[in-house]
Amino acid sequence: MHRNAVTRGRRWALLWPSVLFVATGCGDSLATRVTKAMDGCLSVRNEAFKVGDGEAAIARPLPKSADSLAQITGYTYGLIAYQQLAEGAQTQAELTCALELGSRYNSEDTRQWLRTYLRHPNAPVALLARRELQRLVEGPGLRSLPPAQAGPQ
Repeated sequence: MHRNAVTRGRRWALLWPSVLFVATGCGDSLATRVTKAMDGCLSVRNEAFKVGDGEAAIARPLPKSADSLAQITGYTYGLIAYQQLAEGAQTQAELTCALELGSRYNSEDTRQWLRTYLRHPNAPVALLARRELQRLVEGPGLRSLPPAQAGPQ
């Protein structure tokens, strides 16, 4: 196993006690699914972020397995897990993965969470938040987003 995968697994393991107290009844199943979804996303994004190409990283589609797991975890406790991972993210890849995977739960809480990242100082993070929020807002009966505004530099 690659050293980064081991370190990442340990980092996720440290965050799960705070998620699991909320997710009573979901148990390890939620943790396992969220971890696998994050690992799948990071497998396609991490390298591009490492070389400084964040826009190419977020343009890459998620692996079908990661997207499927995100759909399965697309409910309140899954959103809470992804929010906590986003708060504890140590890299842009981790943050964007948590945002995109968490956005599979279409709720006002999700839309509000994504809005907090629209003015993120890192352009790819703000772009991804905008893209995911637009996807959610374009649903039936919802209004469009205002034109993009530059965040603080």
